[in-house]
Amino acid sequence: MILIANVKAGVSAGGMPLTCLFLINGLGLGNSTRCHAVIQRLAAAGCRIHVLTSGNGLAYFQNREGIESLMEMESLFYSQSSAGISGWSTLKSLVPLARVAKAKQARLSGLLDEWNPDVAVIDSEYTISPLRRRGIPIVAINSSEVVVSEYLKRRQGAVGTQSHFWFIEYSDYLFHRRFADLVLSPFPRRTATRHPKFKRIGLIVRPEIKELAARRAGERVLSPRQIRTVVFMLSGSIHATEVKFEGYDFPYRIEVVGREGQSRGQVMFHGRQMNNMGFLERADAFVINGGYSAVSECFALRKPTFVLPVPGHAEQYVNASLVEDMGLGFRVNEAEVLKRLQSMYREDRWGSPGERPAAFEINGDQEAAEAILTCAARKRRIPITLPVPAPKAV
Repeated sequence: MILIANVKAGVSAGGMPLTCLFLINGLGLGNSTRCHAVIQRLAAAGCRIHVLTSGNGLAYFQNREGIESLMEMESLFYSQSSAGISGWSTLKSLVPLARVAKAKQARLSGLLDEWNPDVAVIDSEYTISPLRRRGIPIVAINSSEVVVSEYLKRRQGAVGTQSHFWFIEYSDYLFHRRFADLVLSPFPRRTATRHPKFKRIGLIVRPEIKELAARRAGERVLSPRQIRTVVFMLSGSIHATEVKFEGYDFPYRIEVVGREGQSRGQVMFHGRQMNNMGFLERADAFVINGGYSAVSECFALRKPTFVLPVPGHAEQYVNASLVEDMGLGFRVNEAEVLKRLQSMYREDRWGSPGERPAAFEINGDQEAAEAILTCAARKRRIPITLPVPAPKAV
């Protein structure tokens, strides 16, 4: 791991603190939570942080400490068909997407004149031409390289995801390879990348998740008949799946986060939550959509996990497959997940997922912060030599 200096000391002789701009897609919450973990590291190191985001991201970052300014930007979007996410439908939406992109560029240009950042961090945001014109280093937090590498290994089983993979995910990979200065690819194990511009780092999870994982280290996995609570963390984005609980009786409590509904018996609906730590602490097993941030936190907590990839979504197909391959859980669909849970309860066994490694890499927030600060300090030409301090969990 690269060692970085105490930034406060490094800039004391050079003038103003380093300034980092984050451009975050706010469609769901996952991009925001993982960027926030990195932002906390950077703020603890003395950096000034500006955030441009949209939708759920605006709600999430409201009143967060360490952020100097929070501004709204329109979000680009995927299009859907009746079968789920569609690369073809998104391609047909290029004209309205281009109009959104033009408005975003104009807004970003004005803010760059005001903020003059030393480095920009993008997470699923693609409005970067104003950054490139000003020579601002661009660091991306992006899993497209992971998706491409892992998808091509599994393409035979990836039914219905081909258009999304080639039009969206592979294009995403090519975009970042061409236009970003450095791409940080969180992954649960140390592996090589397919291109030198990409750098594999550990999974990025919230400080609270790391503390919870440390407290639970060494706990054995409960058998299906021992579990007391299953937490359904369904995506906050418009592409999340629906699970129908009617007609089922459960011998344990079901907590549904991210969806509104009528609570009955053992099934409790809690809607969208900006802080889900209480649910994560009580969970003995998880049911989640396949967003990478949710998958990352389940890897960190090492509880049995059922992943419901959004139909047609190549990245979520890959994420769910990784959960199976690394022995954490199972790839399922919304029609079968409750039946699988009940069947496992009757048999009192989880089945036979892949072999689970002894540990997963979950220090990506520190690694990302150090890489970002290296880029910023290189632009400013200031020395940095000590590790980035850890933020306090909240």
